[in-house]
Amino acid sequence: MKFWELKTEITDKDLDKFNYPNRRLGVIIHIEDTNQSILLQQRGSCSRDEKYMYEDVGGSVDETDKNFKTAILREMHEEMGLEVDIQEIEQIGIFHVYKHNINWIFIIFKGKYIGGPIKIMEPNKCEKYKFFDYEEAITSKEVSNSCKCLIKSIKNT
Repeated sequence: MKFWELKTEITDKDLDKFNYPNRRLGVIIHIEDTNQSILLQQRGSCSRDEKYMYEDVGGSVDETDKNFKTAILREMHEEMGLEVDIQEIEQIGIFHVYKHNINWIFIIFKGKYIGGPIKIMEPNKCEKYKFFDYEEAITSKEVSNSCKCLIKSIKNT
């Protein structure tokens, strides 16, 4: 697992550097509230991996997504509903995770939770949402190791 901080929009050339076998592309958003607590979702019984563990919101990039921001907005709406207010959404880096013979390359976004109801739109994939303070997130046995690594990396940027 490794995180690369980027100060500019991520391009296809940036992704060309990650020419791993069995590569999949995804997006993740690290969401903090005004108290800098971190919003994580507990993955459900039909999740691909990390079942019942807490992780950031995200998913695969679809062929229909115009760009990475479109992909993360789609994922947020699919998973949390349209009424949640997340602002200051910006790309901050790339995260590589090797899981189950897949080299995941995630485009990482950061956003600020302003308010609104956070709904469980995919009940088989998400059990619940919870805000964690930083220390709790990186020490909890309920948070996946890859999520802990990403949280620590983002905190150090």
